[in-house]
Amino acid sequence: MVTVSDHVANYLERLSDSLTDIHTEDVSELGDILYRAYHMGSSVFVVGNGGSASTASHMAADLAKNTIGRHMTRFRVLSLNDNMSLLTALANDDGYENVFREQLVNLIRPGDVLIAISASGNSPNVLRAIDYANSRNAQTVGLLGFDGGRALHLVDRAIHVRSRDYGVIEDAHLVLNHILVEYFQRRLAEEREWQR
Repeated sequence: MVTVSDHVANYLERLSDSLTDIHTEDVSELGDILYRAYHMGSSVFVVGNGGSASTASHMAADLAKNTIGRHMTRFRVLSLNDNMSLLTALANDDGYENVFREQLVNLIRPGDVLIAISASGNSPNVLRAIDYANSRNAQTVGLLGFDGGRALHLVDRAIHVRSRDYGVIEDAHLVLNHILVEYFQRRLAEEREWQR
């Protein structure tokens, strides 16, 4: 019989292994992409389903709120999961596979960034959003798991959590969010000091 303490130790080991396997240069590249978007005034859109929808909302909130100081430019960032009236209307009328793509039609411009969060990398609505963003000359980034799915070959850049466990993948994606937000808190604060 598995004890709670055995399960906790096993889960933490799997999570630690997945984090250790992440290529730091991929995370650095996403940081550079977001930094360029910030300074160019480009918009960042974040999407995901289920637990990844929660991470998309969390990432958008953190980048919008936790990176700002007084009298400074703010990230133009939006989670496409958060307008439930629009999301359900699009799902009802155009199919759930189009809920993100159809929002991007009104919003995305060349030079903008789409961050697609998907453990499997095979969610039809996420794939259609990536395809559309690519067609509009936006940059596409995937936070992915398992084998990366179809999204791995569609995005410009991917951060791949090499695990077959949804919980571990979703936890790792949230850790990546916090790493990036903390980085921007520090880097943008330093820039404000230099400008004084």
